[in-house]
Amino acid sequence: MDRDKVKVILKDAISKAFEDLELDDRVFLIGDKTINLMSESALNVLLAVEDIQDYLKREGELK
Repeated sequence: MDRDKVKVILKDAISKAFEDLELDDRVFLIGDKTINLMSESALNVLLAVEDIQDYLKREGELK
């Protein structure tokens, strides 16, 4: 997995999600720092899922 490429994809997806949401009654201050943090967190979750799947495969729990 190319971490940098995945982070860019996640950042773009998160940015688009905030642009497309209708948040009439809410005021959000979403900047690059917040989106970068969310992208990094999402990437860490994906890597953790991949690690768990690898572990389960090695233990014979997942095929």
